Amino acid sequence: MRKHLFLLWIGVAALTACGDDDTPVAPVLNKVTKISCYQNGGTTPLFTADINYTGEGNLSNIRFSGTQNLLFIYAGDKFTVTNTGSGTTTAEYTLSGNVITRMTVSKENPYASNEVYVSDEYVYQYAGSSLTRTAWTARWPREDEAGYAGYEERMYPEYEKYTWENGNVVLFAQSQDNREMRYEYNEVAEAPANFPFRVIGTFAPVGFEVVSPLNLLYGTQNRNLPKRAYTYTVPNESAVNAEYTFSYTTVGDYITGMTVEANDYSSGVTNTYTYQFEYNYYNYKYVVE
Repeated sequence: MRKHLFLLWIGVAALTACGDDDTPVAPVLNKVTKISCYQNGGTTPLFTADINYTGEGNLSNIRFSGTQNLLFIYAGDKFTVTNTGSGTTTAEYTLSGNVITRMTVSKENPYASNEVYVSDEYVYQYAGSSLTRTAWTARWPREDEAGYAGYEERMYPEYEKYTWENGNVVLFAQSQDNREMRYEYNEVAEAPANFPFRVIGTFAPVGFEVVSPLNLLYGTQNRNLPKRAYTYTVPNESAVNAEYTFSYTTVGDYITGMTVEANDYSSGVTNTYTYQFEYNYYNYKYVVE
């Protein structure tokens, strides 16, 4: 009896030691380090991306199957992404804190030797920390009868629009397109903080960009996991052009697989995309002592 009372006292003391000063800390999840995608049950992947990070937990490089290798170089509040396979800089990003606010794409001017110009500029606008709008400025060299005549540009202040409800993007629209895309969510299944899926500016949510780890730098992520997305031509929402259904495989707190069934009703073609995710990077910087 004394032994049982002694053990009970130890248990009470342990609980008391926790006290009211200790705040529960959410577990730090590993970062995604490999993404593979297979189509229609094939054994050869459409792509495989090996993802590496710096000691601070920032993206270092993404190496794809084949020759493409994206290298990330940081300087102040900016970072560039260079394809070392071709030697070309694909984009420069501007950060505010840990959120991307601007992206520029540069090209060589074919009419002016060694002149590089910004061909595309995207400015990301947020409501709080939720991405709601993208403004796009397009530039290109202009040629007249006398030859090269400088640059021309066109601005689209509301190029992309994202509508949020209950912590999720439910509608994507693009000013240069008469289509819209709606998303439906599993309200029970919450999206893990390290899962890189994001509603991006596309009417076909498949491919690497949908699950790129860069997506985690665009502010608030969806609260829940999408279960269905469909596109239609405005204003006839009932006439669905294409439909995408999502299912997931989980191990503990991690999503290790995602399957997207894509039905294109205009062509009658159905494709299935199976994604596999690996998480092997643990950022000790964020461990709470």
